[in-house]
Amino acid sequence: MNSNSLVYTNLQDLIVSEQINRDKSLKVMSFILKLESPQTCGTPSIYMITRPRGFGLSLLTNATDRIIRREKDIVGKIEDEGLLKELPFRHTVCLDFKNFKAKTPKDFRRGLIDVLQELFWFHHIESHFDTYMTPKVYFTKLLESLYKRHQESMAIIIDNYDKPLMVAAMMADKEKATEATCTYLDMLNVIRHTDKAVRWCLLSGHTKFALASEYSEGLPLVEDLSSDPSFESMFGFTKEEVRIVFKNQIEKFAKAKDMTPENYLNILEKCYGGFCFSDNLVKVMCPASISHLMQNQGQLYPYSASGNYTFLKYALKHKNNDLTWLYGKDGQDPLFISSVDKSLEGKQLGSLLIQLGFATSSKVLINNDEGYTTWRYRFDFPNLDMRKTFDIITGKCDQEEANMPLSFEEAESLGEKE
Repeated sequence: MNSNSLVYTNLQDLIVSEQINRDKSLKVMSFILKLESPQTCGTPSIYMITRPRGFGLSLLTNATDRIIRREKDIVGKIEDEGLLKELPFRHTVCLDFKNFKAKTPKDFRRGLIDVLQELFWFHHIESHFDTYMTPKVYFTKLLESLYKRHQESMAIIIDNYDKPLMVAAMMADKEKATEATCTYLDMLNVIRHTDKAVRWCLLSGHTKFALASEYSEGLPLVEDLSSDPSFESMFGFTKEEVRIVFKNQIEKFAKAKDMTPENYLNILEKCYGGFCFSDNLVKVMCPASISHLMQNQGQLYPYSASGNYTFLKYALKHKNNDLTWLYGKDGQDPLFISSVDKSLEGKQLGSLLIQLGFATSSKVLINNDEGYTTWRYRFDFPNLDMRKTFDIITGKCDQEEANMPLSFEEAESLGEKE
């Protein structure tokens, strides 16, 4: 039976336990140091990082929050090679929109206010809530109150920042969708005008949305770290890491399948690896899929098929599903750095598929001409798991196949089909 229970019960399971190698802790510390880079123009630095489902973004935001607040059970275990001393202590404001839902602009505003209200309670800030006030006003009051209390620049961490934008985009009435989107962007715009109250803000999610429009200023200047080579394998597992960390399990599973550990490892990579997040094309495996594999005694299930891809299903329903232009074609633009919006115009569907892990860079072509350099790419499915999940989403396979093991033979022949 395909078990998709919680992958990591706590933060230590990922970055500070003996199970995961020390390099992950150092990458997290380097990531936080990047967030602390000098400000420009005196305004808060705003960063974004996106990854497909199963790559631990919520764990990253959790780790970032707990490290910069110096939680003893974390900082006492991390091997940081002195990097922690370079980080200033910061108070944090953490928002998570994972469970955000709304069908109308009114529900949307109420949903945003509910999230902010929880923060007022969490930080013990007295407030009289007025149904006529906007999320922007509430957010402003929250940050002003915290700065008045601490008199120090804070960090804002927004996990699943993209969920409200997906909810707005799927509203049937386009005018209402625009209204809801602007409500959210106006709220985020508060961050840009906090003067000394906010040092930096991190947005994490699965999709890179445009955060400014002709109707709302939003956050026009956001530094996207998603394809930064420094963080290409921050939470993904390289083949060598899987070989070392899960050595005993792999030997056991390989023996049960009457194959060598190396052959079994090669199959794992074809099933759950192949993701590349920079031009270096360093291939990594999805950590959630590998964790589920260990829980299922080495059985190769399409673990990603249990994910919630509501927005992608909505997008595919309203678009031509012919994607022959995207897969296996040399000379593509760097679609992975492009933002998407509710209309998904042009090649934005390709960008969405790449950001959600249904396509990845498999080749980089660099052309150095006089005075300029251009980059062109080839995109393919990263692995059998994502290919099978896409077939289920698009109706090419029955949903019941999500609970059926992947074929070892199909995995072995995958490289021959590309």
